[in-house]
Amino acid sequence: MVSWKFGSSYSLLLVVVAAVAIYVQVTSSTLSLPLSTGTTALTIVLPFLAAINFFITPQLRSLLGYGIRASPILQFVPFALQIFQGVLTAVLATLAAQGFVPGQLLDCGLEGRWQGLWHNRDGHAIERIQETLGCCGLRSTVDRDWPPAGCKALYKDRHTSCLGPWRATMQRSAGFEFAIVVAVGVLQLVSLALFRLDNNSSRNFSRSASTGYARIPQNVGPSQRSGLIEPGMVDDDDSADEAENNSGSRNNQGQYGSLEDGPRIAPSGLGESDNQWRSA
Repeated sequence: MVSWKFGSSYSLLLVVVAAVAIYVQVTSSTLSLPLSTGTTALTIVLPFLAAINFFITPQLRSLLGYGIRASPILQFVPFALQIFQGVLTAVLATLAAQGFVPGQLLDCGLEGRWQGLWHNRDGHAIERIQETLGCCGLRSTVDRDWPPAGCKALYKDRHTSCLGPWRATMQRSAGFEFAIVVAVGVLQLVSLALFRLDNNSSRNFSRSASTGYARIPQNVGPSQRSGLIEPGMVDDDDSADEAENNSGSRNNQGQYGSLEDGPRIAPSGLGESDNQWRSA
């Protein structure tokens, strides 16, 4: 099993990553950054999905490994969760990379978002950007500022436009989001490697236990039974052989009869013949 220290460190890192993801979401919502709400929300969900895969998936695998009968769908669940997390990580990393790489695409995204706020007369969102970043307008202090053509007159100490600091905030938030996704992906790879090593070690241990062999004692040198037999003592092997020979002798006697009990051969008629010769 994975060590308790690694599990606690993994949980702490996921909590930190989730906190940073929530910060990115709040910043994006407050400053109306051109970050997709769905992307930032999925970035918050990603650490919790990683925690589920880390703590629940091994338990499910162990249950399936004990021979519990389950449907093919249930057996595919651990792999499906890991695959889903990997695909989600790759997609979120690609989308986040587009937000912090400087270029025309980034400026077009900021331009479109500001134009949308101005077109919808969303003065509260524009004022939040201007208040937070201490600026007026987008490309200049009078470029679509709020109140219209009045930000510079209302705030005498604001002499910069909002495009520069707003772009920096966008890049920082997208960079945090990208770092979150990459960190979760690295943690997933590490956890998979550890689980694989753990499963291999457990499998090797069970295989060695099931294919173990019994130790056969071997005597080197003369046998302990080859010693001299003391007077008055009979060796077990000799007594067994003698008992077997006696049993065989008794069987032979039972079949053919004893020599003592068998018929005796004696000359017959010797005395009568002698008398006949004498009488003649």
